[in-house]
Amino acid sequence: MVFGILGAILVLLAAAGFIGWRVLGRHFVNQYHREACNPTDLSPHLGSSSPAEYHVSDVPWIATREWYCAANSLAMVAAQHGVRASTARCSFLMGFTYGASAVPGSIAVHFFGEPEAGLAAAAPYMGLKRRCYVTDDAALYLAALRSHLSGGDAVRVGLDVAVLYNLEAPSPHSEVLVGYDELGFFYYETVCLPEAPCQPSQLPPGQKGLWLSSQTVLDAVLGQAKMFSYPWRYSLTVFDEGPQETDLAPVWARNGNQLVGGARYGPPQGADAIEGLATVFDRRGTKVDVAEVLPTLEAAAYTRRNNAAYLREAFPGRGDIERAAQLFTGAADHYEAALESVDDGIGDEAEAEEVAAALQEAAAAEREVGELFLSLGRL
Repeated sequence: MVFGILGAILVLLAAAGFIGWRVLGRHFVNQYHREACNPTDLSPHLGSSSPAEYHVSDVPWIATREWYCAANSLAMVAAQHGVRASTARCSFLMGFTYGASAVPGSIAVHFFGEPEAGLAAAAPYMGLKRRCYVTDDAALYLAALRSHLSGGDAVRVGLDVAVLYNLEAPSPHSEVLVGYDELGFFYYETVCLPEAPCQPSQLPPGQKGLWLSSQTVLDAVLGQAKMFSYPWRYSLTVFDEGPQETDLAPVWARNGNQLVGGARYGPPQGADAIEGLATVFDRRGTKVDVAEVLPTLEAAAYTRRNNAAYLREAFPGRGDIERAAQLFTGAADHYEAALESVDDGIGDEAEAEEVAAALQEAAAAEREVGELFLSLGRL
């Protein structure tokens, strides 16, 4: 998966044809990550007083079947700070399921937002402040994890989930660390994939969690750093209490922009990305590799249907938001129709045209939701 603007930057870096452009591309990659993470370098004096073992006991375990890893991570951290926030609310505040991005090098569309920027944007609405720490020193990183955990902080880490479960393809993921022993770390898996030893559920605080060796943690975190060309090797995120934000105008505006999309450089975003996928079916017909788009359409259907349910629950009696919920439901219906058509391959050109038409309708619905959100952001 490649996230939004970051995907465009990575395309620039990969396409650079000579050293000047490679240097320029690396500069923009570094700038993007530093703005999204706003990192602090880890102190070399961490960890000397950490006990040999520790387990944080006030974090619930939230795991879904759907790929809501970053939103589940935020919901768990918020709960530790006494804030009840559903996965759906976290997704809304993060913009995690409000937008789309074409995936460079593939015909697929990614229906999830960039998590680092989303965590920073959402935290103030829960009375929290996100802090991101980075280092290239493996020993210092492990010491920092233990120091924060023994201090009572649940620690959110971004990592390559393929390292955890021996998957074929690298894939970015978000986990919550809740403890450690002398040899490794305990974590709450956020998405119960078939390969993961967990079941979708919401469990009360105090669960032991799953265990990873220290080396596996290092390898997985470094794997994501390499995947996205981070200007550091290891990173962690913790949350402190902070000022409470209540004005949702920036959230509506941010989510609206992500849905409407458009990209001057790099891969198409938002509704433009979905229209691009429709064009692929229009032009390639039966030659489309449906294996590339099946996960795309599955995610599109369940994220948009869940978005609609959240809007109705969180903003009852609002005609404008009910309209947005109806549009999301309609988009989900179109994605499901397209998914049903491609599930056993594209049989003929007429079926490919039906898929393209369904995707065009979905894109139109998402663009209208985005424009509606933008109007709410201007109120």
